[in-house]
Amino acid sequence: MKAQILTAVLTIAAPLALADISLGSSTPAQAGIASTPAAEEYVQTAKDVMSVVKELSAVLDGVTDTASADAAAPQVSSISARMIELQKKSEAMPRPGAEVESLVRSSMNLAEVQQVVNSFMNSFIRIGMNNAYGSEALMNALGPVMNAMPGSQE
Repeated sequence: MKAQILTAVLTIAAPLALADISLGSSTPAQAGIASTPAAEEYVQTAKDVMSVVKELSAVLDGVTDTASADAAAPQVSSISARMIELQKKSEAMPRPGAEVESLVRSSMNLAEVQQVVNSFMNSFIRIGMNNAYGSEALMNALGPVMNAMPGSQE
């Protein structure tokens, strides 16, 4: 189970990458790149993913025992559903060209992205290493994210 939870970290963080666009270097957008609806969709998706990961991280930060894990489960379930929808959306999007990647990078605060992902991963790993503090409700809430992983059979 611990290995599956650690693998789920990659599944959850993968949409953040949006084909490596929001976790890349923070190169400024090239002058003259038109802000097309397609490019704006990539930017908005990256921002939506950041928002959801930040929200999930905040909820998981508060999980320190069985009672808090049980209490967090409904929120985690709701956030996980939104995260899975964003994952599906990002997977359906074609890989962006270099100009769009540059636009997305310039729209994101790389330091904030790294901080949010690190905070999320630390909480997620802590919860996994503590077997969700014995909360079956929290494990069930995290289950859809783990089941969305490619090759998951559980």
